[in-house]
Amino acid sequence: MMMRKVILVVTMLIIASLCAYAQDDEYPVFELSGTYSILVADIDFLDNETLHGWGIGGQVNLSKWFGIAGEYTANHGASGPVTIFAAEGGTVYNIPELDTKVNYLLFGPRFSYRHKYVTVFGHWLAGAGHNKLNDEKGAAGFQDVSNWTWAMAIGGGLDINMGKHFALRAAQFDWAPISAPNWDLQGSADRLNNVRYQMGGVIKF
Repeated sequence: MMMRKVILVVTMLIIASLCAYAQDDEYPVFELSGTYSILVADIDFLDNETLHGWGIGGQVNLSKWFGIAGEYTANHGASGPVTIFAAEGGTVYNIPELDTKVNYLLFGPRFSYRHKYVTVFGHWLAGAGHNKLNDEKGAAGFQDVSNWTWAMAIGGGLDINMGKHFALRAAQFDWAPISAPNWDLQGSADRLNNVRYQMGGVIKF
């Protein structure tokens, strides 16, 4: 009788341990994020202007620590007056108000360390970026300069878990270079070394 009780207690402890392990090993299959985005644009003639915007992202997790992420961000800023010297042709543009937009569409691997209270992640994302300059007043004769080109983001961030299905993205920092041939009108730079910060919320499924 005593042996049966011991076996029963041991069995219950083993089952409880396995259940606890299984719960600890759980991870979301899919994550959807929405963020407020700040981009410091590496544009010399705009004195590295800060652009504000938004972002949306998705992440498919293949394991507790590895997933494939995708992000789209759109940032916008307005400057003026701006004087631009175009090296090609020697034209000088005096622009009263210049509208600047930088968009990213990126995909790549993301590695996560998951804890009950926080998730720390790092990633390398690559894809396309879009730059656009627009003379808002149209008085300077400056044409829109716009192109989709190669871009990437290397960085990571911290999520604070508010429960099983929601987290606050406290911070995400990225070095986000974008290829910009013929876009730096005052020189021959072929890459803008932009820096991006995001914060927002994450829904987990």
